[in-house]
Amino acid sequence: MIDYTFPVIITNSREVLCKELKNVHYKNIQKLIQNNDNENLCIYFEAVVKELCITKEPLNYIDKFIILLALRMVSVSGVLEISTKSEIKNTLEIGTISKTILENFFPNTKTIRSDDNNIKVDVGYPYTISNKNVLFDKIHTIEIDGTKVALNLISQEERDEILSLLPASISKDILKEIKKTKDYKQIKLFTYFYEEGKKADYYFSFDSTKNFDLLKMIFSDNLKNCYYYEYVCVSKLHISLYDYLYYMTPVESILQIKTLSKEIKEQNESQKAANTANKQPTPGLGAPR
Repeated sequence: MIDYTFPVIITNSREVLCKELKNVHYKNIQKLIQNNDNENLCIYFEAVVKELCITKEPLNYIDKFIILLALRMVSVSGVLEISTKSEIKNTLEIGTISKTILENFFPNTKTIRSDDNNIKVDVGYPYTISNKNVLFDKIHTIEIDGTKVALNLISQEERDEILSLLPASISKDILKEIKKTKDYKQIKLFTYFYEEGKKADYYFSFDSTKNFDLLKMIFSDNLKNCYYYEYVCVSKLHISLYDYLYYMTPVESILQIKTLSKEIKEQNESQKAANTANKQPTPGLGAPR
């Protein structure tokens, strides 16, 4: 069976194809969020992008961020609701958030060279989604004597081995460059009301660690909702648990349940109307004269 795919525009106007986010993915994300397991949530987001995005293009974390927003928009909802401590609800369009990020994106790759020019190291945006500042994740490629290696395509052990071969002088220059967090641009992503009549701006930084909370907020849902939708679809609509988890998206589940609710309501109203029409007068002696 061929999966449905949809196009997603990522950085530098590139286009990738993505499959839909299924209920099993969404449910696992909610479990990790509820348990506040940030480290494994980052790993799971990476796995979801790898599984659902069809591309041979190298993806930095901003590309993955945009892809995850697209998955949320297509498979769950294009609307994001933010509730503050004052119970003020803000409604945002996820498509607008993606558009703002892409419009303000700028290439950030820099090349560091050894004195004899035999070693070239490209550094830039981090490759992986993370809630921690993993400095060496910002190293994209290392070229030694004409042999170029992309670090995101090799294992951690191979990465460590190559980095250990670098002279101390160039390692120092690399570390100095990747620590320049001030070079990461910040943009106003949206404005929200946090109290009645009071609003604040939410800023997006092109540094992955600062945006993890935003990604977490965009995917946050009530885990009980997931179990409720699963129960209704399996027990009332007689969809197998396997099909529900691995073939249906969250938005498809909700649409099925809404259709069932509408059908039950119409049946109840029809039955009520039929009962009223067939109601006979109560036998009795009638009113006294």
